[in-house]
Amino acid sequence: MAGVVSLLEEGFNKIILTHGNGPQVGQIFLQQELTKHEFPRQVTLDVCVADSQGRIGYILQNVFDNICQERGVNKKSFAVITQVVVNPNDPAFDHPTKPIGVFYSKDDSGKLIEERGWEFIEDAGRGYRRVVASPIPLEIVEVDIFHEILERGFVCIGGGGGGIPVIREKNGTLTGVEAVIDKDRTSALLASKLGIDQLVILTSVEGAYLNFKSPKPQLIKQITANKMDTHIQRGEFAEGSMKPKVEAAIEFIKKGGKKAIITSLNDLVPAIQGTAGTHITAEKI
Repeated sequence: MAGVVSLLEEGFNKIILTHGNGPQVGQIFLQQELTKHEFPRQVTLDVCVADSQGRIGYILQNVFDNICQERGVNKKSFAVITQVVVNPNDPAFDHPTKPIGVFYSKDDSGKLIEERGWEFIEDAGRGYRRVVASPIPLEIVEVDIFHEILERGFVCIGGGGGGIPVIREKNGTLTGVEAVIDKDRTSALLASKLGIDQLVILTSVEGAYLNFKSPKPQLIKQITANKMDTHIQRGEFAEGSMKPKVEAAIEFIKKGGKKAIITSLNDLVPAIQGTAGTHITAEKI
């Protein structure tokens, strides 16, 4: 958040913050599982996503506003509970791929498969995580609210965890569904709909790498979206880890965005200044 406030001080006036919820929503859902005998009425996964949006949105809003006050920056943030429309016939519902929750050992994941019917994948060498359906985001329900909040001078916080997955019924009403939408895809969609110039994806590594698991991984510093797409086709990026970030960056560029950056959480300001991270553009820089 200190980095975000620094961007405000440098003149970036329209900022939207989105966030993940993979560990948190998994833990919330696990709490439901562990207490199902005491509380028989279970909360569905879409409501768990909403729960995590409220919790994390509050924390981000609180910390951001406090830093602004400490540094004398006249700015406030506003968290939006965000619904995202998906297709009920999306093939993702038949092939769960989105990791949520904590990491398990191979033995523990095997027991949960037998006991609860969960599905798991090995996640970038860090252990096994439960996977759920991850349909493609089609529409941000609250997009006009984001417009209004930006025009009123607030920093927006929203799209948490990829948004609450809903389907639009024939009569126009919205119904929540059991899924988790990829946060990077939703961020790219929201940025495109709002006419944002730059999409910055913050993660735990310096950027996107070629040969990531080799003894000599190579950081990609500057690249075109078409060239990055070629690397995806060659299988350079891990499913459920770097691949969705790269795909979201490419999608953002192809829909008119000027630049997408993938960088470390602690390198936000250097990345915007061009000295850190992976920078993806439509044409060569």
